[in-house]
Amino acid sequence: MKFYVASGVGNAEKVNQAAAALTAGGHQRTYDWTTHGDVSKADPAFKRHVAASESHGVLDAELVVLLLPGRFGTHAELGMALASAENKRILLWSESPAPFDGTEGFCVFYHHPAVERVVCPFEELLTLLKSI
Repeated sequence: MKFYVASGVGNAEKVNQAAAALTAGGHQRTYDWTTHGDVSKADPAFKRHVAASESHGVLDAELVVLLLPGRFGTHAELGMALASAENKRILLWSESPAPFDGTEGFCVFYHHPAVERVVCPFEELLTLLKSI
């Protein structure tokens, strides 16, 4: 299965750990945005390249895993995953229920029927990903 892991740049290490758990199970990463990291100060042409590459990564994936907290890009990726959700599994992880219960960072799309919300310690998420 092809997968994409989205999150904020500050979570790059966790993104790579999640990707490693899935790769160990024989799954294929569609795009690794952690290799370039933050592109906010990059040349406009490179920003366009990254935006297109990340978009293709999300759209080509059969599984999209989103790790909260995320920023604008993470939410754009959630939107693309939802728009192409017909044959896609979408897992949205948080260590705390706060983003889901409205305590902090609420987003109505976290409650879309296509989204599987996962609340647990990160190590438990890795175990879940290894079982997919």
